[in-house]
Amino acid sequence: MSLRSTQISVVAAAAALALVAPASAATAATPYETGSSHAAPSDIATVLASLRDRGVAQGAGSLDDLVRKASAPGPAATAAKAAKLPKCRGTFRHTTGTVTLQESKKYGIPWGVKLSKKIAPQGIILFKAQIFANKREANVYAPHTEPWNYHFHGPLPRTFDPKGKAKKYTIKRGDEVSFLWTWKSVSKPKASGYRFVNCKFSA
Repeated sequence: MSLRSTQISVVAAAAALALVAPASAATAATPYETGSSHAAPSDIATVLASLRDRGVAQGAGSLDDLVRKASAPGPAATAAKAAKLPKCRGTFRHTTGTVTLQESKKYGIPWGVKLSKKIAPQGIILFKAQIFANKREANVYAPHTEPWNYHFHGPLPRTFDPKGKAKKYTIKRGDEVSFLWTWKSVSKPKASGYRFVNCKFSA
């Protein structure tokens, strides 16, 4: 599949998933938390870029659902960029879990994720994070294996080591940032999920 066709499909996928939700507001419940996690990093980067272009601030779901819908044929994208992305600060609520972000010139964007009780049946989970700033993936978070109700948290330093690049990158005011958190149940391999937030660095 070409990059353009993938991007076009992702726009349709985003609409089907109904992921749009403002910061500090809860979204409607959706039965997302099943499916295996085998999304390729390149697919994820393309999905997040398309969602940022449309001004989609946050969402959640199963990884299989995201990949399937992103790969499905869809109509050509004709709309311009949607509403502006929110600042990388505050509380982003969703029925799958709540995300908190802070931002500063000194520390970058510390983050925290607290999953909701609907994830409880998954028990112990393997939790991962993929974070992109200005299209560079930050090498800043090692996978954690913890109970579903653990307060997952981590940093996005203002200056970080991008994956696959020797030169450090310093986040600039106005940079678009994407956080993608994925998890998979240790005892139930088919149970998994994801949560994402797109924002703009404004410190």
